[in-house]
Amino acid sequence: MERDTWHAHFFDGQTAQRYPVQARVGADDLEVIFSDRPSERWAYGSFRQTEGFYAGEWVRFEKDDGSGQALAIEDVAILTAIRARYPASGFHDPAFRRYRPPLVGLCIAGIVLVVWLIYGYGLPMFVDGIARIAPVAWENALGRSFVAYIAPEADRCGDAVYAEMVDEIVARLTAQADLPYTFRVYVVDDARLNAYALPGGYIAITTRFLAQMKSPEQLAGIIAHEMQHVAQRHGTRAIFREIATRALVAAVSSEAGGLDYVLDNAAMVGSMRFSRQHESAADIQGMNMILDAKIDPAGMVEVFEIILATTGDLPDALAYISSHPLTKDRLRSLASYADSLSVAPVPIVPDSTWARFERAIREGKCSRQ
Repeated sequence: MERDTWHAHFFDGQTAQRYPVQARVGADDLEVIFSDRPSERWAYGSFRQTEGFYAGEWVRFEKDDGSGQALAIEDVAILTAIRARYPASGFHDPAFRRYRPPLVGLCIAGIVLVVWLIYGYGLPMFVDGIARIAPVAWENALGRSFVAYIAPEADRCGDAVYAEMVDEIVARLTAQADLPYTFRVYVVDDARLNAYALPGGYIAITTRFLAQMKSPEQLAGIIAHEMQHVAQRHGTRAIFREIATRALVAAVSSEAGGLDYVLDNAAMVGSMRFSRQHESAADIQGMNMILDAKIDPAGMVEVFEIILATTGDLPDALAYISSHPLTKDRLRSLASYADSLSVAPVPIVPDSTWARFERAIREGKCSRQ
């Protein structure tokens, strides 16, 4: 005779106490038989299965009426009996338990693959498309909103000798370039060897970096490189991608204050990095800009020699995981490119102007704006 009754535990939804009962499977309902009061009939469709999908897990049924009442049955055979008498129940089939872990694993792997495809391919394509059509005025507003983090007003050097040198180089570089940007180059009193570029033409160079320069041609090499990041909208793409990534993370995690997280300017600029391709493109196009302006290309090559001598480089074994090309590789590429071209360089500024600039840097002059 086919079995129809199982030992179970009843929970009243009011306390943690469990009561021993019998659960009898019928054609239209599950009868809950108590020892001290009349039995109850739970019609199929009025309760749902919440546990008992994995090996070793008890079956748990919960009422849908909000009462919190539940039944727990150790023997999963009750599921088979219910499915036989009422196929429309939709309860889990214990026969498929052994397939559940690998299926869950496949689902997780599929989700990871989809997220990877979105992040690795879909997101960059979307961001590049938006960056290409973004109005220059929009880029300018974007850069202006971030500039306080790369060039805080309190750290900007307003000395005329710096402005004179930088303005002369920018004018020389842009004279032959048809660019829709107004470039603003800030000298920042900072002990780090660095230069930054933001959308819209905002550029910052640290006094530590300037102190390493031996000629205006070297300084022009730095500025040309950063100007090309702007011209090719690398900063715009990086910021849009960071915003999109943060929005995705905030949406998936349902993080409180998600909008503040997405628009956290300081954290966004701090995490913004240009890719290998962007750095290499800025190197080559920056060199082309130097040549178009009839500036000696050796200066830009020498900048990378200075960086290599000052900061060193990653071991070759780590080149693959670096977000930037190795400095020595960039140096080799630029030197080879410069050697393949011929140019009759024209000095950027008189020696006396450069001497004043060098003296100001050497003496550490930095009048705050």
